[in-house]
Amino acid sequence: MAIREDLLITFGAEILHIKQSGILFKENDAPEYYFQIIKGKVKLVNFNNGNGEFIQSIHEEGDSFGEIFLFCKHHRYPVSAVAAKDSVVLRLEQSRLLQLLESDFEIQLNFLKSCAERTYYSYVFLNSLTSEDATHQLLTVLDHLKESHATPETETQRYKIPYTRKELSHLTGLRIETVIRILRKLEREKIVEIIKGRVYY
Repeated sequence: MAIREDLLITFGAEILHIKQSGILFKENDAPEYYFQIIKGKVKLVNFNNGNGEFIQSIHEEGDSFGEIFLFCKHHRYPVSAVAAKDSVVLRLEQSRLLQLLESDFEIQLNFLKSCAERTYYSYVFLNSLTSEDATHQLLTVLDHLKESHATPETETQRYKIPYTRKELSHLTGLRIETVIRILRKLEREKIVEIIKGRVYY
């Protein structure tokens, strides 16, 4: 969900410069802000006791993140937001976001559509986790990535997956060795192409 940057600033958004691995909010913090990325990459993650992580989602330039939690009045963040690389992020207080949404019905409608899309994907992905088929889990993530970035001009073309095998591993909960094995199998089946180490789907 991208709200015009100048509009966010008009309503009082701050510009934050976050170094790689910097934290924008932690699991169990109280939700207070709307975030939108000007430049960089942010991941929403859960950390486990063994210093591993499970990536719930990855967001890049133009994306917003964490906004759905602003409307769960009595709940805290179930994830942490961490910069996956040096990033520039807009941060707007919840009360100011509500004022912005109330000021323009079209922005409000687009906001709701964005939340609905993310909720839909969450259900699709959670359903894939009930399958013991690791290939199905990985393909669910690849399908979502391609669909969310497709345009009428590109939907029939191969899509360059912007994430590393390690990131795909953390997104699916699969071991990195399993992700590599599945991608090789999908390449043999001509479902994906691997060119100079990058995956095209």
